[in-house]
Amino acid sequence: MANPAMKIIGKASTEYVDSPATLKGTITKAFGLTLVTIASAIASGVFLANSPAAYGVLILGMIVGVVLTLVTCFKPHLAPMITPGYAVFEGAVLGIISAQFERMYFGISAIAVGITLATMILMLVLWKTRIIKVTETVRSVIISMTGAVAIFYFVNIIASLFGFHMMPTSGIFGIAIGFIIAGVAAFNLLLDFDNIEQAVAYGAPKYYEYFCAFGLLLTLVWLYIEILRLLQMIMAMFGNDD
Repeated sequence: MANPAMKIIGKASTEYVDSPATLKGTITKAFGLTLVTIASAIASGVFLANSPAAYGVLILGMIVGVVLTLVTCFKPHLAPMITPGYAVFEGAVLGIISAQFERMYFGISAIAVGITLATMILMLVLWKTRIIKVTETVRSVIISMTGAVAIFYFVNIIASLFGFHMMPTSGIFGIAIGFIIAGVAAFNLLLDFDNIEQAVAYGAPKYYEYFCAFGLLLTLVWLYIEILRLLQMIMAMFGNDD
């Protein structure tokens, strides 16, 4: 099974391209979107997290984030206009969520950010040195595991509506599941790096710089949240709450 993003990039290579995507341009967009997300997260964490509007902003941010994600995936040419807005709303969500964790364990967000960045660098090195080669088999495995995690989350959400919780939030079992899910998120970075390389190699249109940067940001956000949850369970297990 091929990566859906790669099918989109492959089709884009058949378009007439006056100004193709470049590696430098994609990196610049990814860096810019990340900065916007961080700035929005800090602002919402400082000014909104403790306000009565926090819950409303959280729900609104999640809904808008999902809508913008779907629009970007189905309409990649709109990525330059949509992705900055996604970064703002997703940053607001992350800021409020991080503030909640900070109230339980001071400094946990900074640790999660550091681990997320370290993981990204590690996966980049593994990909760049071809220690892990992104073959079609590797793609299929990563995509299948990601799909399994998505189904697990969906089933857990449905079950929680009826009072059942399939995903443990503490203990050894919960930590083990957290490690697995965070690992799947980390391996998705390999696909993001390879998608960027392929988009440039195919001579995809300029807007794919934003599209590929958006894909990388999505994975980083997912990885950060999973690491945050994992750290919370570990700290709770060892009684390191303030």
